[in-house]
Amino acid sequence: MKNQTKDKNKISDEFEKLKNKVVRLERLKKEQEAVFKISEAVHSAKSLEDLYQKIHEIISRLMPAEDNFYIALYDEKEDLLKFPYFVDQEEPAPTPQKLGKGLTEYVLRTGRPVLAPPHVFDDLVEKGEVVSVGPASVDWLGVPLKIKNKTIGVLAVQSYQQGLRYTEEDKHILHFVSEQVAIAISRKKSEQELAERNALFRLVVNNSPSGIFTVDDHFRLTYLNDKALEIIGYSKEEIIGEDFRKVLDQESKDLVIRRYRQRQRGEDVPPKYEFKVIRKDGCVRLVEVVSGIFKTSAGDVQTEAHIRDVTEHRDMEMKLKESEKRYKNLVEKARIAILIDDEEGQFKYFNDRLCEMFGYKREELEKKKIMTIVHSDDHEKVINLHKSRVAGKKAKTSYEFKGIKKDGTVIFCEVDAVVLKQQGKIIGTRSYIRDITESKKDKQRIEASLREKEVLLREIHHRVKNNMQVISSLLSLQSRGIKDGEVQEIFNESQRRIKTMAMVHEKLYRSEDLSRIDFAKYLSSLIQYLFHSYGIDSQKIILKKEIEEISLDINTAIPLGLLVNELISNSLKHGFPNDRKGEVKVSMKKSKSGQIKVMVTDNGVGVPDQTDLKKSGSFGLQLVKMLTKQLHGSMKMISNEEISFIITFEELKHSA
Repeated sequence: MKNQTKDKNKISDEFEKLKNKVVRLERLKKEQEAVFKISEAVHSAKSLEDLYQKIHEIISRLMPAEDNFYIALYDEKEDLLKFPYFVDQEEPAPTPQKLGKGLTEYVLRTGRPVLAPPHVFDDLVEKGEVVSVGPASVDWLGVPLKIKNKTIGVLAVQSYQQGLRYTEEDKHILHFVSEQVAIAISRKKSEQELAERNALFRLVVNNSPSGIFTVDDHFRLTYLNDKALEIIGYSKEEIIGEDFRKVLDQESKDLVIRRYRQRQRGEDVPPKYEFKVIRKDGCVRLVEVVSGIFKTSAGDVQTEAHIRDVTEHRDMEMKLKESEKRYKNLVEKARIAILIDDEEGQFKYFNDRLCEMFGYKREELEKKKIMTIVHSDDHEKVINLHKSRVAGKKAKTSYEFKGIKKDGTVIFCEVDAVVLKQQGKIIGTRSYIRDITESKKDKQRIEASLREKEVLLREIHHRVKNNMQVISSLLSLQSRGIKDGEVQEIFNESQRRIKTMAMVHEKLYRSEDLSRIDFAKYLSSLIQYLFHSYGIDSQKIILKKEIEEISLDINTAIPLGLLVNELISNSLKHGFPNDRKGEVKVSMKKSKSGQIKVMVTDNGVGVPDQTDLKKSGSFGLQLVKMLTKQLHGSMKMISNEEISFIITFEELKHSA
């Protein structure tokens, strides 16, 4: 009986061993199949994203991973954990982040696979190894992705359901395939980076402003970019495999062959030189070439060259040299001194005119500073302006200074200075200097002459005023012996008219401007004089003035003054008999169009209704009409409760 039991146990053990062996074989088969499919995916995947998708599908056949699977990769350069592929029921894909203390970082840090059911996770949290990140999972399984024992990332699956759990067997399988996954990802990344670099290389080469081509050791063209084809005027089909020398003239062929043989002998040959290319259309172009020799992977020696069409550039250089020559000749022969200095005022360039102006030889000024030619009186001014200018501050660009010649002679100079910049930085100034000594002297002579004329003119106005005052005094003396009151009044009126003109000359010689007077002030003085002359009581006849500040020349001021004198005198003499009270208004205004309006109004007894200004025989009114005509103006009278005389005119224009 015991033997039978032993046999049964033995059979059972053997069966169990066989069963385990079958399980291991099945697992091994799955693992190998998964490894094969991952390897195959590397070749079939069109991109990294496509590869991640295929890896997800392969892992999902090995264990429940359809809904919760992700790949995390550590970017060592940026020190960031990135999630290029992330499928999860509970949360969106995380953004790139610094390493924290989640389960993913734990696997990355330790390099060991982790199966973390709740009790394992709680234990890790308690030990301070990890912290809870994101929604809580029932099971979390993660394995390291390693390349040559270096962990580059983590492959993880997780479950949020109690009925879906992961086992040690799942951990073993996932860990087994992780190495192949890491290799697959690394290889695909390298392929993609290489493809991107190749695409970038092709883009750069084909869009290069320089032509790029290669030739073998028999001068056969093996590659040309689009720019090189454009320069020589051939298509790729027409020129690839052809002898490069077919597009060169004889002189250029000899040069290219000579340079090639020198390089073969190991001689030091300048990599950059120029030769002529004959395009397909027969046009000859000058090109600049930079070449070098390299070996292919097959060991062949080839020449790689960059060419640039410099035909227009060289033509432009030649024209520029000719232009510079003409400009230099113009500058050197200019009658204006031209000076360039640096930030310290050190001379960097000057033309012959500067030497001539200040009496130096060129070699005497070559290492001098600007202060050499500036008089000590103006040193501070010139230095401060120069410092402000080179500091980028606002400074006068045009000013005058006193210069000093080598022999000590003082000259007056006018300068226009501008800053000079190089790559946005101020490096000095350029100055254009003119000798204004003679014009300065001329100006001083003219100013002195004008001052003399001004003094003379003031004296003339003063003497005219005094002479008129003498005439007025003579009339006054003469009138004392006259018994007839009417004749007496005629003398008085003549005296007032002379005084009116004298006051114009008095205002002029006291004025800063000898050609014009402030007529508002003059008019106020005239009215005050007339009120005093007629002995008017200002309590009985009230004066009202609305006079704008208007300046007039003497040709307008004298007739206008006489005219106003007549109108106000008329009001004071005839408007208020028998101590009648009232008011006199005087206004003067100038419109925007330049028209001047003078109005004299009184509320006295007025004039008879039948009075006709045009036919009036009154000397005063005849004088008013004559003066109005002299001003090329117009006059009208308005009579109702008040009587107003309105004179309208424009200031007289007198040619010099």
